[in-house]
Amino acid sequence: MAVAQISILSRDDIELVHAKTLEILENPGVKVESENALRILAEGGARVDRKNMRASIPESLVKETVKRLPKQVKLCARNPKQDMIAPKTGPPYMATNGTAVYVTDLETERKRTSMASDLRDLMVLSDAMDPLDYVWPIVTSQDSPEKARSLYDLDICLSNTTKHVQGEATSAAEARAQIELASAIAGGPDALAKRPIFSVIQCPICPLEFEKGSIEATIEFARAGIPVVSMSMALTGLTSPVTLAATIAIVNAENLASFAISQLAKPGAPVVYSSESTSPNMFTGEIHYGAVEETLLAAASSQMAKRYGAMTMTGGFGAGLGGEVPGVYVDPAELVFTSMTNAVMTDFASGIGGLDQAKGASLEQIVIDCDLWEQIREIRREVVIDDDHFTIDLIRKVGPGGNFLHDPHTARNLRKELFMPPKSKAEVFGNYMLNKGRKDIVLAARKRVKHILANHRPEPIGGDERKKMDAVLSKHHR
Repeated sequence: MAVAQISILSRDDIELVHAKTLEILENPGVKVESENALRILAEGGARVDRKNMRASIPESLVKETVKRLPKQVKLCARNPKQDMIAPKTGPPYMATNGTAVYVTDLETERKRTSMASDLRDLMVLSDAMDPLDYVWPIVTSQDSPEKARSLYDLDICLSNTTKHVQGEATSAAEARAQIELASAIAGGPDALAKRPIFSVIQCPICPLEFEKGSIEATIEFARAGIPVVSMSMALTGLTSPVTLAATIAIVNAENLASFAISQLAKPGAPVVYSSESTSPNMFTGEIHYGAVEETLLAAASSQMAKRYGAMTMTGGFGAGLGGEVPGVYVDPAELVFTSMTNAVMTDFASGIGGLDQAKGASLEQIVIDCDLWEQIREIRREVVIDDDHFTIDLIRKVGPGGNFLHDPHTARNLRKELFMPPKSKAEVFGNYMLNKGRKDIVLAARKRVKHILANHRPEPIGGDERKKMDAVLSKHHR
């Protein structure tokens, strides 16, 4: 098989980044605002300064951490046919954007605070969209109980899609509640550990800091067998040095430090190496997903992850991230950059349906992004290279100057070999490249959204499981 690849680091570069990362982990080390996590690190061989809440992680602990990393990570779903297994050789698994605070109204396009009903509609739509392999809680349900909001968001997602759900937790207690909720569906904690139907994103605070609630949640998830994505979100010139080399090393250090804590909590705990790092607009300080540097950092991070045998989630995709209402806001060059990042270099990707640098979300944008992604992901499809596919006998039969169009072999293999989307989907990309008006694209997407919401019914959760979930929600509502 032949598969498209992108590399920006040479073998020597990779080893130099690793060496500099070891220096960073030793001195200055990482700040860990949790006595529990510091104790785990100290027992594993790290030198701990409890007064300043610093941990110096030696090379020996890094080596032991890498040895313990799982060779495969499985993100399961309510429907086993939608399970995801990494490493992934073809196009990466793609998810929605996540935790936006506003949604655009389907009728008026006006921005408004996101509610539980919005998250429910977004999940039903996502369940129906084939290019989406798993989902994030794309908006927050701001009418849910504030202290249990992430739990209610997880419940809405699990109830309205059979795909894998990836959320987050901000404390150990929140993590335990989420584990309890998912266990009600999976058949108990042991069954959930074997088939984790949800996973989490846990972000270090760049540079080199782990907040108490997040890292203690990471420990809970590791012990429960829930996959943890350690997402480093460095901003060059702000939270990391402006040089890309230094930023790559900091991203690497944050991931390895997170891995160390997970593997000390439970050897073999499922983890994913992640970078959502980019360069901000240095004139305004605004985050810019889609910057050239995001692609370079994602490529380098993926290469570093592969050095350790880790699974990857890097970069971000979404044609609407540059606007506040649905549409296509990336120029062709930026589309190429983000496409390369997601299609060629990672196991998992995300960003579908996002607006306004991930602060907003839109039902129509999910449809638009999925149509674009369905074509872009073909960049990394597997190309079979074997004797049968060279068709030497056919080439001899047709001969020099001939034509293969009318040969039966072409008709038999056309759809196996070539990407041929339905005309309605192909027009989305074509309309964009031809600069057809945003209004036409959005109106077509809106029509499809309404049809799906009116007709698609995700597989419901069983009655007994639903009662157990309601009991968990009631318990944590107080």
